[in-house]
Amino acid sequence: MTLPYRAAEQVLKPEWIDFNGHLNMAYYVVLFDWGVDEVQDQIGLGVRYAETSGFTTFSAEFRIRYVRELPPGSRVYSTFRLLDVGPKAYHFCQELRHADGWLAATGEGISLHIDRSGPKVAPYPAAVMQNLEAMLADHAATPVPEWIGQPMGVRK
Repeated sequence: MTLPYRAAEQVLKPEWIDFNGHLNMAYYVVLFDWGVDEVQDQIGLGVRYAETSGFTTFSAEFRIRYVRELPPGSRVYSTFRLLDVGPKAYHFCQELRHADGWLAATGEGISLHIDRSGPKVAPYPAAVMQNLEAMLADHAATPVPEWIGQPMGVRK
């Protein structure tokens, strides 16, 4: 596994470009979410799990920092780094990068494991927890990005 995980490259669609001539803010979430979907498949929490187990995942929180504009037609990819794992949730961060390597946006979130019969937050099954713990151990070798936990100041 690449540390941190690198999702498949995507090309910005023309309908995602706003009246300012760059990627509309809503589609940053889409791109980050697709990157999480790829990781969820690898750890056993993907679409098949949701369709067959009675459990799924929900986003509890997600914070985006917009760093640099993405122009029309850009090729981009997201990364994923697991920061912490609990019995019912995990904390992660992502970067959205242009195919040339420069940083466009950062994301930080918490994903919850959900029992659909409630719906309510529920513990991960043992196999999924094992996968999460293995990924956490792999990702621990990668430094935590310096932007994690920084306040969102508006004064200079």
